[in-house]
Amino acid sequence: MRRFDFTYLVENPLLWQEECAVSIGVFDGFHLGHRSIIERNVAWARKEGWHSMVITFNRNPKMVTNSQKMEKRLTSEVQLEQFLDECGVDYLLVIDFSAEFSTLTAEEFLILVTTVSTIKMMVVGSDFRCGVAASSAGPVQLQEYLGRLEPGSFVEVPPFIVNDEGLNVSSTLVRKKLLEGALDKVQGMLGRPYTLDVAAYPARVNEHGLLYRTKAFTQLLPPPGWYDGRLFDHEDAAIDGVVCLTEEELSFTPEDHSRIEGRVGIKGLGLIAKRSTIA
Repeated sequence: MRRFDFTYLVENPLLWQEECAVSIGVFDGFHLGHRSIIERNVAWARKEGWHSMVITFNRNPKMVTNSQKMEKRLTSEVQLEQFLDECGVDYLLVIDFSAEFSTLTAEEFLILVTTVSTIKMMVVGSDFRCGVAASSAGPVQLQEYLGRLEPGSFVEVPPFIVNDEGLNVSSTLVRKKLLEGALDKVQGMLGRPYTLDVAAYPARVNEHGLLYRTKAFTQLLPPPGWYDGRLFDHEDAAIDGVVCLTEEELSFTPEDHSRIEGRVGIKGLGLIAKRSTIA
C-alpha cells in the first residue's frame, strides 16, 4: 500500500488516470463496520481490475469543528495503516484537516476527490457525510454529485453491522463501551482485542515487567483497574500477562517473566478483559 498526502496529489495528480474504488472516512477504531466497507471496496477493485483507494483525515473532522466532543483516538495512524494494508488497499490518501479545509462545501470537496483519480465507484457508510454542515452530502447526494463529476460511477452503502445488543456498531459506541471497561463488548465490535500501540513509548523494565506513563498515550484508555493483557512484538509473538492501569501508570506483568527479558521491538499491548481481582 502506498501513502500520499491528499493536497500533494491535488496539486500533482500522479494518479489521475488510475481507475479506483474509493472509500472516505475517519475509520477510527477500525471496527467491523469499517472493515465491511473496506472489504467491499477491495472486492470491487479486484473484480473490475481497478485500484482500491482510501481517503482519511489526520484529525477527526467532527472533533475539529466541535460537532463532537474532543477525545483521544481509538487507533494510532500506524495501526490504521496496518489494518488497511492487510485488507489489500492500494492507495491511502491522508487529508490535513485544517480550518480552511473545513469550510469546503460537499461539491468543492468532491471536485478535489475526482481530481486525484478516476473514480469508478465509492463505498461509504450509511452515516457518511462530507462538506460544511450547511451543504453537507450523505450517500444519496453523493451519488448525485458523482453522476455529474464522474459519469457512470456509482455508490454502494453496505448495511450497518449490529452488535450482540442489537445496536449499530460505531466508533462512538466503541468509545462508550471502552470507557465503561466493557472490553468483551469492545472486542466483539472490533473483531480483535483493543490494542495500544506502544511501539513509540519508552517503557521502564522492573522486576515485575514493563511500566509506562499513561499520560504519554494518545489512544483512549479504559478506566483504572486490573486487566488480562497480551503483549505483541513485531513478529506478532504473544506474551500473556496482567495489566494494572492507574491514573498515572500502566504496568504489564507477564506470566513468564523470562519471555520478556531482553526482548526488543514491542509493538502492541492488547487489553483482553477486565479482572474483578488480581488473582
